[in-house]
Amino acid sequence: MDFRYSTEQDDLRASLSGFLRDAAPLAMVRQAAGHDPQLWQRLCTELDAPGLHVPLEYGGAGGTLVESAIVFSELGRLLTPVPLAANTFAVEAVYRIGDDEQRRRLLKGMLCGEQVGAFAVAGPDDTDPAAARVRAGRKDGTVLTGVCGPILHGPVADLFIVPAVADGAMTLHVVAADAPGVTVVPLPSFDVTRPVARLELAQAPAEALSAGSPDDVERVLDVARVLLAAEMLGGAEACLTMAVEYARTRRQFDRPIGSFQAVKHACAEMMIEIDATRAAVMYAAMSAANAAELRIAGPLVKAQAADTYALCAGSAIQVHGGIAFTWEHDLHLYFRRAKTTQALFGGSTHHRRLLADRAGI
Repeated sequence: MDFRYSTEQDDLRASLSGFLRDAAPLAMVRQAAGHDPQLWQRLCTELDAPGLHVPLEYGGAGGTLVESAIVFSELGRLLTPVPLAANTFAVEAVYRIGDDEQRRRLLKGMLCGEQVGAFAVAGPDDTDPAAARVRAGRKDGTVLTGVCGPILHGPVADLFIVPAVADGAMTLHVVAADAPGVTVVPLPSFDVTRPVARLELAQAPAEALSAGSPDDVERVLDVARVLLAAEMLGGAEACLTMAVEYARTRRQFDRPIGSFQAVKHACAEMMIEIDATRAAVMYAAMSAANAAELRIAGPLVKAQAADTYALCAGSAIQVHGGIAFTWEHDLHLYFRRAKTTQALFGGSTHHRRLLADRAGI
């Protein structure tokens, strides 16, 4: 496998980077409160951001997961306030598990920006039938009862992909945010750039995505892990860039602090971990078409990227010193994103245990 981006993929990265510098500078993140509808509409219509790896027949761009990973990385670099992760994971669930009619009907709105989808899976046990918090029943059709959350961008979602158990089996269901029996409760979020909500269901009407299998649900989660890893890679790279720039310009004892050995070592350690994570993300995205390789790469790259992001955010704060602990500085936004993303779908210990189980170690 050739671990290099193609010319077209490099052009995509450069084009998106320029677009975001102009349309979504880091200074606007706090003002947007986690969601900029106009920017989201532009990303959907002008750049096909949520559907780059979805086939053309369903309204996507017909690309691969590599292109989607590039987009996640660039948006993670600037903490761009749009529901890309929540919506893309919902798109992936419908595409992998819905039947052909559901794909054609449900994907269109989420791909063009008319609707925001949200994937109601956050913890490691949310798709385990034995730990189910939402149950499916029958009352003039399928209805769901229970509570799930926190859900990324739940406060702005138009529809939710909800795991629910019926007859001992876990199935993903589509639930409209404005359906009767649905209550969306905004929650305080440690990551102020990404709003979350709790979904309360009281015999809420739902539509099952029943064309898939438990293996397909795991594949959706593995794709989500790879894309989250790409987002975390972009954030870690931003932390290193900020640390290096500050170390070059901040002077103490009449010389830049970057000349001090402790600062050099901190930046070098960040760079080493980022290089390893970049290779892991590229491998995972490029091998995603192979289900067997994705089963191994998914948990591996999530754990690697999560630890790298947390390391880089923490080290960058240390390089900056006292100024980084102020509310006005941007580094704490990256630290918050690193910590919340590290916990999503389970922490690094969980993912390494999952990797060991899948590899038969």
